Amino acid sequence: MRPLPSSRLGLSGAQIPPAGLASLGALSALLIGWLGPLAYPLRLLTTLVHELSHGLAAIVTGGAFLRFVVFPDGSGVAATAGGLRLLIIPAGYVGVAVAGAALIALGRSPRTSRAALAAVGAALVLLTLRYALPTLLSAQILGGLLTLAAGVGMGALLLAAAWRAGSALALWLLNLLAFHLGLSAFGDLWMLLGVTAAGDSRSDAAAMAALTWIPSPFWALVWALISAALLGAALWWTWLRRPTA
Repeated sequence: MRPLPSSRLGLSGAQIPPAGLASLGALSALLIGWLGPLAYPLRLLTTLVHELSHGLAAIVTGGAFLRFVVFPDGSGVAATAGGLRLLIIPAGYVGVAVAGAALIALGRSPRTSRAALAAVGAALVLLTLRYALPTLLSAQILGGLLTLAAGVGMGALLLAAAWRAGSALALWLLNLLAFHLGLSAFGDLWMLLGVTAAGDSRSDAAAMAALTWIPSPFWALVWALISAALLGAALWWTWLRRPTA
């Protein structure tokens, strides 16, 4: 294992190495799913990342991102126009894994953890204001209000954490978010495999199947493998690889 950027960081009087704080973040992400209502904001965060990934993929491939909405049950919809649907459709699930992998890679040092919290917070606030506000003019106004509250509220909290949190807390929090997104990517894809096997026609995998004539469980499995590769590579690069000579 290569040398840590900081040997130990203080947390409530204790001195914990960065690897220990990252492990605590991963454990917290694993356990928080059992906390019922307390896990709800993180469920909404996963959906925000999922829908924003659809929209950003549309922009990158030459299309337009019109608006998006997150519903109280944790589902969501992104409205796009044009672009390359072969990339836009899988961008939701894969985008959550990409975000988790990127945050894992940035969660090794307090400095990059704090910068990542600020970047994610600012992105949530700005993208939510830009692409969720139009939903207030549609029939999905209640979902639009929830989307604005969730995106702007969590973005503001992350900005506050980046500004005020201590080094140890910033590193722990970023790893909590990173591993939550990584675990959510697998959990959501496992559920997707189930609903596609049952013949659900409203999922992203079903939309991909309609576009390609390849069965939807195939796409759910491919996206799961891509997500596993991304997250595994991030863990290896950040914590497991040996230093080069």
